[in-house]
Amino acid sequence: MRSTLIVGIAGGSGSGKTTLASGLRELTADAGSVVISQDDYYLGVPDGIAPDEYNFDDPAALDLDALAKDLADLKAGRSVQTPVYDFALHRRSSAVREIRSIPLVIVDGLFIFSPPALREIFDLRFFVDVPAEERLSRRLRRDVLERGRTADEILEQWNRQVEPMYVRHAHPTRRWADFVLDLKHPDDRVYCEQVVAMWKKVEDRMRDQQAVADSPESASRNRPARVRTTVRRSSAGER
Repeated sequence: MRSTLIVGIAGGSGSGKTTLASGLRELTADAGSVVISQDDYYLGVPDGIAPDEYNFDDPAALDLDALAKDLADLKAGRSVQTPVYDFALHRRSSAVREIRSIPLVIVDGLFIFSPPALREIFDLRFFVDVPAEERLSRRLRRDVLERGRTADEILEQWNRQVEPMYVRHAHPTRRWADFVLDLKHPDDRVYCEQVVAMWKKVEDRMRDQQAVADSPESASRNRPARVRTTVRRSSAGER
């Protein structure tokens, strides 16, 4: 029986981790894959705090324990219902996303390698290391075009929260990665090349995993134990 392979892609804001996760998902669709975003595990902005004052770049803003539990359940072959975060309302949506057992789960996020209990669930860990100026440039383009924010707003938040929290919490997890993608000046061509290279590593790991599952030793371990049963005739008063 093939078990679920859990792949993590971490990196700073604007590093392209979501681009890589989406590309890997497209490339592995026939094999059976799904992407889970760390961002759906935001707890939501507490009452009385304005969203622009809330620090979304602190690991404490996320329910990473719940993410770890959901991934552990998927690895064990169980279905899960993951949260859906509403970025317009800055809180959890009432909707949930049901994910059934699937061969490949791809997770992207800033802090997915931070908690040891979460980090150890991943079978493959990739860290996308992109210079700060490149990440900021990508974030500026994204937030201006997709979120209607001004450049001044983006820069203020970047200097106050985004980059300091990345340096403190996210970048140190680079050391836990199986593969570090050092992308100095990434563009669409570079990301496409990286997706293909990542898929080869994922394919190799899935093949190794299947070989272990098919080995005689594994079959012996998974064979149901023979249970000796004793049939006892009921006596009066027993049920």
